[in-house]
Amino acid sequence: MMYFLLIDALNLIRRIYAVCESQHGSDSDAAIEAALQRTSNAINKLMHQYQPHYAVAAFDGQSSWRHAYYPDYKISRKPMPERLKTNLGRFAHAFHAAQISSLSVDNEEADDVLATLASKAPQTMQCIIVSTDKGYLPLLSEQIKVYDYFGKSFRDAQQVQDKYGVSVAQLTQYFALVGDKTNDIPGVNGIGIKSAKALLTQYDSVQHALAQAPENKIQRQLTDNLPQYVRALHLVSLRCDIDLGVSLKQFRVHNGAQQIVLPPHSASQSSAKPGILS
Repeated sequence: MMYFLLIDALNLIRRIYAVCESQHGSDSDAAIEAALQRTSNAINKLMHQYQPHYAVAAFDGQSSWRHAYYPDYKISRKPMPERLKTNLGRFAHAFHAAQISSLSVDNEEADDVLATLASKAPQTMQCIIVSTDKGYLPLLSEQIKVYDYFGKSFRDAQQVQDKYGVSVAQLTQYFALVGDKTNDIPGVNGIGIKSAKALLTQYDSVQHALAQAPENKIQRQLTDNLPQYVRALHLVSLRCDIDLGVSLKQFRVHNGAQQIVLPPHSASQSSAKPGILS
């Protein structure tokens, strides 16, 4: 079995840096140096643990299509500390030193880039996404795993069911119904966690619920506020169809690993899942 290690770079780096900043102070170079060392250690542990044939560390692009679509997206999110921002190149080099190429795509977030890479990987390859971001959970399958480095554990379908009360296949719809506070994405007015679970328990999907004549208050709330659901669904859904214009061999673990920065590409409308990235 070949492994493809897909690391959400800023998810890893910012959590490590937050700990180091609390220990050394925000105005101290020691926080950066400590974070660099801990990040290198984390990378080496992951490489030793999985010994992947292919690996990539994805960074966010300079902007995001979600901000253009919905200006309040992540509006309450604290900006990246300036000291960390100016040293990101050094963190990228830490990945390169471990034979992992780094990748960023203008106008795309790392989440969508990694989702596309994992979805287009060969069926014979085991993809391991390293992140604590719940947004990756809808990708869970036999081929795609999500690993929490800090919790030292994989997330699985049973955990999704236990935590959210819905299946992996329903999770994106659940997020759209209730919203995502961490990213300032509002859900549907009048529908909370309990009512979203109830709706998705009664019906296999939101589409199925909408196809039926309204039988209860939850269905009426959904019908009356359908544009809110459509907007939220668009925002919480990971893109798996970005035309990256790269080949899998560019992410082979090797000494020549480097930074790859790509201009924005139009998302492919094809539903095909090619054996190599295109």
